[in-house]
Amino acid sequence: MSGPTSARTSTTDLDDKSLPIDSESPTPTSTPYVDQYQERNLFSYQQSKKLLRPADWHILPILILLYLSKNMDGNLVSYVKTINSTSESNILKALNITSDQYAYVSTCFSVTFLLFEVPSNILIKWSTPRLHFFRIVVAWSIITACTAAVSNLAGFLTARAFLGLAEAGLYPGMLWQLTFWYRPDEIAVRMSVLGVLGQFSGILDSLLTYVYIDGRGGLDGWQWVFVIVGLIGLVESVLVYFWYPDFPDSPPSRRQFLTQEEGAFLVARLPPNSARSSDSNFDWSAIRCELKSPLLWGYSFSQLCTNSALYGLSFWLPTILTSFSLTQGPKTQLLVIPSAVVYIAVAISLAWFLDNDTRIPQPLLAFTGCFILIGIYIGMIFAQAAGACIFAPLLPLRAQSLRGSSSAAFAFAFQNSCGQLPGLYTAQFFQTKYAPRYAIPFGICIAFTGAVLFANAWIWYWQYDLEKETRKIARERRAAGKSEGVVVAQDVRAL
Repeated sequence: MSGPTSARTSTTDLDDKSLPIDSESPTPTSTPYVDQYQERNLFSYQQSKKLLRPADWHILPILILLYLSKNMDGNLVSYVKTINSTSESNILKALNITSDQYAYVSTCFSVTFLLFEVPSNILIKWSTPRLHFFRIVVAWSIITACTAAVSNLAGFLTARAFLGLAEAGLYPGMLWQLTFWYRPDEIAVRMSVLGVLGQFSGILDSLLTYVYIDGRGGLDGWQWVFVIVGLIGLVESVLVYFWYPDFPDSPPSRRQFLTQEEGAFLVARLPPNSARSSDSNFDWSAIRCELKSPLLWGYSFSQLCTNSALYGLSFWLPTILTSFSLTQGPKTQLLVIPSAVVYIAVAISLAWFLDNDTRIPQPLLAFTGCFILIGIYIGMIFAQAAGACIFAPLLPLRAQSLRGSSSAAFAFAFQNSCGQLPGLYTAQFFQTKYAPRYAIPFGICIAFTGAVLFANAWIWYWQYDLEKETRKIARERRAAGKSEGVVVAQDVRAL
């Protein structure tokens, strides 16, 4: 199988000063490649591996905390619905709404999230990642805490709509910033750790709703949960503002743990098409070029269909488990924990394999997740693991084909916004009239999974050469690094 000519890549010898650059493909405007090759010699291969460790510890923990809180905010509505379900203090009775009306909570959140995802992320280069994330976390924390004050359905839907607006641009901004620090052949574990540890939100939400805090301080249990999660976010905003770094070659105040030489080296070791801090804040030609890319539409469609297969289940999972009557009372929510643990274990293990074994094509692993999801969707714990098999290979695969800062910022945001479209309709899948078997909703989810197979085949067709060449260069880099301790000159450039 071989992709079309426009999707092919070339390996470039960075010693060649006369290397032509494709005029139609936006490229970074930073230091010339020959100078970057000279900077690659500042440190050995082994030293480069050590330099990534402090970067990991300064970047990933804060991003994980933010993504964890973001997911807690977003998923909280799935859990508060089950608090004191037979009491007058239950959120449905307190707000005088039905279970089917409650499904529109997800729709209102998704509408504003979709509208502002791309505009928010396009601003990240201009505002810098630190201030971008600070703005988002402060806004969502205040909105989440204020949700405790709503008294009817209209107020609740309004609060969720503002929360969607506030959270727009967070996750694609995180993916975008990682491309400034890590190469595509070492980013899989970082992206997966960021994403899957965010799945702890389900565990924390279930534990938080399990703890009996109803009636304390004049607030119902569901109100306390929103207040607590909002306060957690405000604490995290302090960490972001004072300690979060921007780019490897930022001024010393924004990369406290790197010297100037170390920062320049981390930038120089990136492939030519990677995003850099010296890129322009807005490159509309790069965005127009990305809109013409078949990969953008392939990844977006894949994410849309995958989330269509999983979001409805995730939204109603606490309610579905309650209807199974496997246990009584708040303990039912603890049954959500196994699926989250399995998702985390599968995704991290698979990402480690992707970064350390270059023999198996990444799209093939994504196909595996689709077949698992179709075959055993009814086993909800394993359905979550199948989702990990799909997302873990595709995000680092996407990082290979992006060209520069604007292209990456737009592409990650556009794809993620398409992936949020299912929030408009998936909450309607698992309505109470389908309980307890939910045969029709599960059938719809399986149909969407079949569409994911088509989308991933499309991606593999257009990115076949690039993915293959990236694995080849990764093997050569590691072999040269281990045997000679050098950072090789040869690299991959997406055309």
